[in-house]
Amino acid sequence: MIPFTCLTNGDNCEIVVDRRIDGETANQLEIELLAIEKTSTKKAYINLAACTFICSAGIRVILQYHRRFKTAHRSLLVSRLSPEADQILELTGFKDSIVEPNH
Repeated sequence: MIPFTCLTNGDNCEIVVDRRIDGETANQLEIELLAIEKTSTKKAYINLAACTFICSAGIRVILQYHRRFKTAHRSLLVSRLSPEADQILELTGFKDSIVEPNH
């Protein structure tokens, strides 16, 4: 079962994660982000409204592609945090740098 869906709207893309991000899901997320990186998408969002956990591999993937998109003058941000995802990103210290303002 695919743990997320990808919605596109013009130059924007939103990945909706519908479960926890564990090691296997982190690998699938990386494959999806790599595919998006190869498109003309200017802004990509990772919607974590239904995500209850993010492992370190998931955080690594999000940070890696956040930097890669930024280097290419594009944007990759996390949006719509669940309480659990919010707490994890706050505890790791990455919330301020990768979360969409006014999520």
